[in-house]
Amino acid sequence: MHPADPVNTTIDPRAAREAAQWLVRLHEVLPGSAEQRAFEAWRASDPAHAAAWARAELVCRTLAMVPPALRAPAGDAAPVRQRRVAIKRLALLIAGVTPLWLASRSAPWQAFRAQTRTATGEIRHLVLPDGTQLVLNTATAIDVAFDSTARLVTLHAGEVHVQTGAKPAGADPALSPPLIIRSSNGSVRAIGTRFTVRQDEALLSPRTHVAVSDGAVEITPVKAQGAASVLRQGWQLSFDEHAPDPAMPLAPDADAWRDGLLVARRTPLGQVAAQLARYRQGVVRCHPGVAQLAVDGIFQLNDTDRILQLLQMSLPVRVRLSTRYWVSIEPV
Repeated sequence: MHPADPVNTTIDPRAAREAAQWLVRLHEVLPGSAEQRAFEAWRASDPAHAAAWARAELVCRTLAMVPPALRAPAGDAAPVRQRRVAIKRLALLIAGVTPLWLASRSAPWQAFRAQTRTATGEIRHLVLPDGTQLVLNTATAIDVAFDSTARLVTLHAGEVHVQTGAKPAGADPALSPPLIIRSSNGSVRAIGTRFTVRQDEALLSPRTHVAVSDGAVEITPVKAQGAASVLRQGWQLSFDEHAPDPAMPLAPDADAWRDGLLVARRTPLGQVAAQLARYRQGVVRCHPGVAQLAVDGIFQLNDTDRILQLLQMSLPVRVRLSTRYWVSIEPV
């Protein structure tokens, strides 16, 4: 028996909380047969459970995110408080109780309602009225406010690469507004440049990552106490709402995703798995016993199944699918 429409079905709050707990549990462990049987038994034991799980899957697919407690590396226990808050917020989403969620700084509801969104695995190219070129990475959501008084791109989720164009036609260069990329943590002002801004998926402590390929940008956290920070060509950093972290050299091939490529040069398998997880529905987990295996290669991001096959062929690992949305990379 199939559950009712997961969008319109009323979800029992108790079942929603249990679905949220299962969602976290299936991320925290590498499910064996007993774990899988227990989950399937729970889901099949009550139509309310099946409906809650269908909504949980819809939430993850639609918002292209997983909560921070689920992002901890395999083998690392997320803080107890972080895990509890993640379960609570997931349960609210699954049950369709949105007010608390709408107050969250990560604003997945705004991402869902954004003007422009890309699906998981999709990469899209856009051109703004002044010729500024945007490349939206997988699972990205933006709003654009563009006129004589504002050149603003609000990044709700995902990652956007920016190559700035000219100021608006007929505008006084001294008065025309700068191009601003705004995230939940603050703003990034372009200074004639090519750069990338990524808003991470964390629910509790979201961060914004900036990498500059050419020129420079000015970074202003929303609660910054001092002057804005300038990040120049060849450097990258992340920042929260208070301050930026120290800058680090820009990684080679960091923007290869714009061409639909994942470039690995002695890259730890755990990092490769984390990248793959951004381009396919569900979750990719990497066992800590193989997370440090070095990966070399150039992979097409539009075929993550093929990438997983190649990893299994070239490394001493096996790829196991626990459900449609859970992939585990494990030792042989």
